[in-house]
Amino acid sequence: METKPEVNLNKFVGRHLSQLKILSRLLEHELEAGKGAREITIERHLIENMLDTLEIFTDDCESVTGASRDRNKVEPQKPVVARLN
Repeated sequence: METKPEVNLNKFVGRHLSQLKILSRLLEHELEAGKGAREITIERHLIENMLDTLEIFTDDCESVTGASRDRNKVEPQKPVVARLN
């Protein structure tokens, strides 16, 4: 059996923070571009890229910590028994 090498979580997160820093700078840029306006419009592809960046970061962190989640998994609802009197 192969064992995974020990990973220092602090170093791992520190190395991967660049993804979040880029995301932060993008949001700052969009806020600055819309300065003075009450609403800001962000194009759909930028939002999709932001979500991808966050998902990559969280997936990497989860793989190191051993946590896992299935985004596509929908828990089935339990049937409800109704009594008619």
